[in-house]
Amino acid sequence: MKPLALLSASAIVLASLSPASAQETGILHLTSITTPIVPTAVITGDREFGGNGPNMYIGVTLEVGRGGRAIFAHVEFSARETGGDGSFTRTEETFEVWRWQPSDGARFVSRIDRPVWGTVVLSRPTCAGTCLGSEDGALMMTVNADSTGPVQMVRLIGDTMGDDISDDSNPHGDTSIRAIVFNPLAVEFTSC
Repeated sequence: MKPLALLSASAIVLASLSPASAQETGILHLTSITTPIVPTAVITGDREFGGNGPNMYIGVTLEVGRGGRAIFAHVEFSARETGGDGSFTRTEETFEVWRWQPSDGARFVSRIDRPVWGTVVLSRPTCAGTCLGSEDGALMMTVNADSTGPVQMVRLIGDTMGDDISDDSNPHGDTSIRAIVFNPLAVEFTSC
């Protein structure tokens, strides 16, 4: 066998034994969500929680998209009155929280470590009269999440002195999420 043919055959065997892509792990810093998330659908009851909670569910699921060149946060937010007529609202929204840049080189996200987080919190009571820093009697709540998951902190408003379930996208004085801040995110990269 000629040396060049032998070298070519060896290269083919080595190429077939090598992994198709190199895997590496790393940390990404996601963009915080600061666009208000304001549910407007009245699923049951009326637009007023009337001091009955509400119990609020916040759920965040991170997903890889665009062939590993983006990460999206799917946010679910619901609020249910704990008494009265059981007023209930719910919304789901998706946000791009990371996008690949050419400076990142030829590596793309293939997997996210611990991509799901969720919790239920009870609204703070409204203020009798005017409280400093309140919106329509509602005080901003801060929910600090577990440092091992994707979410670091959520800021939101529950019960207010007026209608709670908004009839528009303006969050002022309405049940709403105002911000979601993320922990540094452990990911796995691939080069293909």
